[in-house]
Amino acid sequence: MTTGYLLAVLTGVLFGVQGAYGKAISKYFDAPFLAWANFAFTVPFVLFLLFLSPIPEVDWVSFVWSTMISFMVNLIAWILFFRALSLSPLYLTMPFTALTPLFTIPIAFFLLGELPDFRGVIGILLIIAGVYSIQAERESLIAPFIHLFKEKGTRLMLIVAVIWSLSATVEKVAVQSSSPQFYAVTIHLLLAVAYFPYVYRKHPGKMKQMTDKLLWLIMLGAISGTLAICQFTALKYLDVSYVIAFKRAGVMLSVFLGFVFFGEKRILLHLLATGLIISGALMIMF
Repeated sequence: MTTGYLLAVLTGVLFGVQGAYGKAISKYFDAPFLAWANFAFTVPFVLFLLFLSPIPEVDWVSFVWSTMISFMVNLIAWILFFRALSLSPLYLTMPFTALTPLFTIPIAFFLLGELPDFRGVIGILLIIAGVYSIQAERESLIAPFIHLFKEKGTRLMLIVAVIWSLSATVEKVAVQSSSPQFYAVTIHLLLAVAYFPYVYRKHPGKMKQMTDKLLWLIMLGAISGTLAICQFTALKYLDVSYVIAFKRAGVMLSVFLGFVFFGEKRILLHLLATGLIISGALMIMF
């Protein structure tokens, strides 16, 4: 169990580093190229993860349809993710990846007629307080919300959170139909292959630039690959909800790194706001 928590903590740390590093290199590569590199340079790591595990029995019907849905929505989500990082500060983007539990509420209501309990309501209020606090220095009561929705990076990351809330269910089906390692290899290969023709055709100059900055892209793959190894290995010891909770908590590190490396201001306020958002998300999850 201690091993599981250690791996879950490392998952969160690496998720935070992934966001900050993605922003750092987004000045040299556009979002589609970074989305491709994020998966292509991670493939060796997830293959290593698969080699450490036995080949599972696969329920191919469930695995194929759930993986294809996950593939199609994540094909969009990861381009938006890196685009958002390039457009806006980390404190206006990464905290919103923690909103995925919030967006599952209307889905559960329309599909299952479920409404949040008291803890869920408190969680929603904490999220609202956190979102408001991110821009609390604005001049009027509603100005913080208005400003957030004017911020393009924030809007894009909110779309990412919605997509990830939708993909979470089918990803669970894919993992249960095979194994975490088998699914990780499959989705990384599919996305790396799918992005490549577009990147090669639209950005041939970037392929030359890739050789000049190959070490930077290898580092992106190392961060994302080690994250995948920690996350999917942690699932052997802990429930998926706990692992994802630790992963989303890593956005606190992204916000801090934004202050250290990108000169983003009001660090204490933004850490507090991010903490409120994460706390609210955890109350909804648990």
